[in-house]
Amino acid sequence: PEGKLVIITGASSGIGESLAYQFARHSCILVLCARREALLAEVSKKCKLYGAKDVIAVTADVTKESDITTLIQKIEKEFNRIDCLILNAGISMGERLDEVSDYNLIRKIMEVNYFGSTNFVYQALPLLKRSPKSRIVVVSSAAGLAGAPFRTGYSGSKFAVRGFFTALAAEIAENDIYVTVAYPGPVRTQINNTRLGKTPRELDVSNAITPEKCAQIIYEATLNGDKEVTFENIGRIAKIMEGPFPYLISWFASRVQNNLNKRK
Repeated sequence: PEGKLVIITGASSGIGESLAYQFARHSCILVLCARREALLAEVSKKCKLYGAKDVIAVTADVTKESDITTLIQKIEKEFNRIDCLILNAGISMGERLDEVSDYNLIRKIMEVNYFGSTNFVYQALPLLKRSPKSRIVVVSSAAGLAGAPFRTGYSGSKFAVRGFFTALAAEIAENDIYVTVAYPGPVRTQINNTRLGKTPRELDVSNAITPEKCAQIIYEATLNGDKEVTFENIGRIAKIMEGPFPYLISWFASRVQNNLNKRK
């Protein structure tokens, strides 16, 4: 979609970085947000090489309301619209709840994954309404479909994300705004090596899909205006079990997580 204004949070690495390249190749105007300024600058340079019509890199923390407000005001002044908002910023954890030494770890995950996304869309909604058939995409997780052991805080935040954006989709359908919730399973990203906790269990993602493949699937779902998109077998099986076989969800999630876990 040439010339469309696309905002991507968590754009300095992983899925967000790969999404930036996907939209760059289609000559979009990109507003890339992340906390890590140096990495974000590198991604911005590559996006220009890949064909982005324009790239604006903004060092911002989604947990800071003032950062979001400043960014939205800048976009309103320069473009007066948002065509596509991709909420990708997130953090995870990798230990049992009874191993968590400070409950603030759980609060931090909610601040980034849930409040970071919901506050951003709350402030961006007026500009999304100014663009015909605009898009909101939130990157959730298969852990938001089936509670994952060792990831209670993460799963809780992703379940909350699902509830919020499912409700929002119903509210703003009359405004011709499409909401897509993506539920990737394990992906080969840095989040798997930076899990919160004193002794986090690192995921074995050697056989997981790449961020590039994940981004391609999300890009296509965004264009189609799909309500939900699941990835590989883990997300699809969890989605199928959710309806007629809810009692199997915990068993399935435990099996998957135990196979993926490995001690650092």
